[in-house]
Amino acid sequence: DRGRVFDEIADGTITIEKIETSDFYNKIEQRVHFLPLLEQMIDSNDTVFKYNKKANVYSMIEADYLMENNMESRNLFLFLSNDEGDNYFCRSFFPEEKMDYSKNQASWTLLYKKKIDLSTGAETVLYNKIK
Repeated sequence: DRGRVFDEIADGTITIEKIETSDFYNKIEQRVHFLPLLEQMIDSNDTVFKYNKKANVYSMIEADYLMENNMESRNLFLFLSNDEGDNYFCRSFFPEEKMDYSKNQASWTLLYKKKIDLSTGAETVLYNKIK
């Protein structure tokens, strides 16, 4: 269960040393490397696309939006979905390898973004061009 694994990574039950012993670690090594940058990626105001799955016919990713960030000289793709309200969550993220997932996607201009700390309820406006 991927959800449980990520929860156990987040709370420290599963350590990086344990993850590195997996036979499949080489397949996820780059994602694990960039995992500490996930919040920074979500908070950034880099390029946002309305994600059109049909433009990437070989992809199985179901998402509403795609963010493209450049960190550590690598393009990173972050796929977001909407929870039918005003909240968005990460579906997937990974560094660019062979395929540019932003190709043929409609670029959007970000006007407003805030984040909510779920443990405290504190809201922080990250970006506001609506004035």
